[in-house]
Amino acid sequence: MSASVGGRGTAASSPVDDRRREILTRLEQDGRVEVGLLAVGLGVTEETIRRDLRVLELDGRLRRAHGGAVRTDLDPGQDSGVSGTLAARALTLVDPGSAVFLGAGSACEALAGGLATTAGTVIVTASVPVALAAAAAEESAVVHLVGGTADGRGVLTGAWAREQLAGLRLDVAVVEALGVSADGRLLHASPEEAAVVAAAVELASTAILLADPATFGADGLAASVPATRLDVAVVHQGVDEPTLDSLRSTGVRVETVGADA
Repeated sequence: MSASVGGRGTAASSPVDDRRREILTRLEQDGRVEVGLLAVGLGVTEETIRRDLRVLELDGRLRRAHGGAVRTDLDPGQDSGVSGTLAARALTLVDPGSAVFLGAGSACEALAGGLATTAGTVIVTASVPVALAAAAAEESAVVHLVGGTADGRGVLTGAWAREQLAGLRLDVAVVEALGVSADGRLLHASPEEAAVVAAAVELASTAILLADPATFGADGLAASVPATRLDVAVVHQGVDEPTLDSLRSTGVRVETVGADA
């Protein structure tokens, strides 16, 4: 027999308890959960999800990260910690009030949240996830999403995107890459994405690459710009010295970040 209100039987769980159990179940399965996806999937507001994550963090059940949360046992060398570390350093390299292009990628998403709180800063991006990360912050910055044809990752490309970029003045371009080719060019998922990255970098006074160890030795379909066009490469620790020396030989200032850097 089910327990009645005020009875001695086991009380029925509340919707809040059920939702938080579901969050922990998804976290256990995936290692990371995102606020926006949880809000849609569970039919509540993002603020409700953020409150749940705060409570669960206080209980020691998870660790909040930019845009969501990770398991407490997640290796800090995995994507969420690496992205946050890269973004934290990049944030110090961008002057308040700058016009900044942010490329696609988890580090740029993390950086968007930090930049969005800076009054006078203008963020331009062709990545829907980056724009959403900026909009989710208590933003003071202006955020512009360049239009175009969207791929499966929410990256907007094509002639329309390039035409919109062509009329802009950018102080800084911060980009990521799938890989770096043997001749030092940044590699991307598609020729269309590479073309947008190249256009943004060429417009910017300062170009910054955010890279984790997996970037070096990885591959991509299309190249955008050579490393010689970059001003700074913020690289997470774990990349071997010969690779870093090769990057430095192009004239790029290499900054290594991370626990052992």
